[in-house]
Amino acid sequence: MMNAEVFNKDHILVDQTATTQEEAFQVIADFADQLGFVQDKQAYLEGLKEREKEATTGFKDHIAIPHCKSTTNLKPGMFLVKFEQAIPWNALDGKPVNVAFALTIPEEGSAEYLKLLSLIARKLIDQNFREGVLNETDPEKLTEIIDQIAF
Repeated sequence: MMNAEVFNKDHILVDQTATTQEEAFQVIADFADQLGFVQDKQAYLEGLKEREKEATTGFKDHIAIPHCKSTTNLKPGMFLVKFEQAIPWNALDGKPVNVAFALTIPEEGSAEYLKLLSLIARKLIDQNFREGVLNETDPEKLTEIIDQIAF
């Protein structure tokens, strides 16, 4: 079961506006800020972009895991953002992104939360999980799917 403080159904957003990765990051930063997970949304936005420069967070099959470790992150959080428009992401498989699992990883205790990153990545190997996340629109059902990740 997922820790409800890290992820719950209020952490799901369907975005109709973003068409670029930059806009997608802006949507994620605004959402994390709205939910009270970051001190400075601009710093979080920059952190997401910096992390992306190191290596793509595009996983595969239209899913990405954007994240950054930063002092601006007040607490660990995971946010599921579904983009109605496919976002060009430079993912490893070349596919655009429709779903982002975004993370806020505080500087302190970051090792534990980098573990969450690998749990998500491991779960994404499961085709049923990926299809559920991509195709399900009901927040309750999406939460049930994501609750398969035990963290």
